[in-house]
Amino acid sequence: MLTRKLRDARRRGLLAAGALSVAALTLTACGSGSPSSAEADAAGSSSATGAGSGGLEPVNIGYFPLVHTSTLVNADEQGYLEEVGIDAELTQTQGGAAAIPALASGNVDVTYANYTSALLAAQQGLPIVLIAGNDVGADDHGIYVGPDSGIEEIADLKGKSFAVNNLQNIGTVALYAQLEEAGLSPADVEVMEMPYPDMAAAVQNGNVDAVWQVEPFQVVAEQEGLVKIGNLFDGPAADMPVAGWITTRDYAEANPEIITGLRDSLSRSIEDLDGNREAFAALVPEFTTVTAEVVEEIELPVFSAELDLEKLQQGADLMLEYDLIDEALDVQGTAYTD
Repeated sequence: MLTRKLRDARRRGLLAAGALSVAALTLTACGSGSPSSAEADAAGSSSATGAGSGGLEPVNIGYFPLVHTSTLVNADEQGYLEEVGIDAELTQTQGGAAAIPALASGNVDVTYANYTSALLAAQQGLPIVLIAGNDVGADDHGIYVGPDSGIEEIADLKGKSFAVNNLQNIGTVALYAQLEEAGLSPADVEVMEMPYPDMAAAVQNGNVDAVWQVEPFQVVAEQEGLVKIGNLFDGPAADMPVAGWITTRDYAEANPEIITGLRDSLSRSIEDLDGNREAFAALVPEFTTVTAEVVEEIELPVFSAELDLEKLQQGADLMLEYDLIDEALDVQGTAYTD
């Protein structure tokens, strides 16, 4: 079994290899994707390698390194995962839909993903199951425009362009829901894909009218002079579950104790972090390039380890309404709740 010091070193090595920069404040969030074949062979799948030394079960957990996945990193560093029998190997993945192939291919056993991408994969026939919640849409997801744009509210977006980081993810659903409440339709706004680090400059250069910024990019946007006109997860999208932890049905059914232990560990970690800016300021710079000074300025995430099936079903229904999926999806059937 790797010691915690060695696991931490390996994790930081993976993160350093994938780091991107946007001024001095960017995350490694859009860095390298799945582990190399050598790393995959070495780490393997826990279902294939069996228990490690000391009776711990090796589990390769994919995560998108940003403020919101502090829940996992803290659970590892505090020893909560070891206490429930998990020898965790944390592997950097790309966010959104890009995390799904790493899971489906067996490069990771469990991964963090936004719910829209996960539900879309499930609707397309991939054996994806939701196992635990993580973050809920709140003040850390903002809609930003230029200071002289004349855009003051959602209704003013008619005929404008809006950037999200991925067209088929939770941000698009939340935007469409707010447009509809404002009396507009998705066709009234040109929605385009753009990486978070590029968005502030794109607004300044006139390449897009409005953007979705998630922390710490809200801090970047405000430092660049952009104006926040509201939260993306507001109105009909208020308190919408944004992202959580998923695995394959085969893995969940073969490893129910691991799933229960992971849930318990994440719940304990959320208790540590909830509203605790000091804890974030100490933790986040360890696994991202975000400084403690920036963490002092961000809107803290809102967490929930529970799967809110009612809210998730509302999200799935919106996905159908906005043609992200082509038939109704029963979220209960995609959740592993045993």
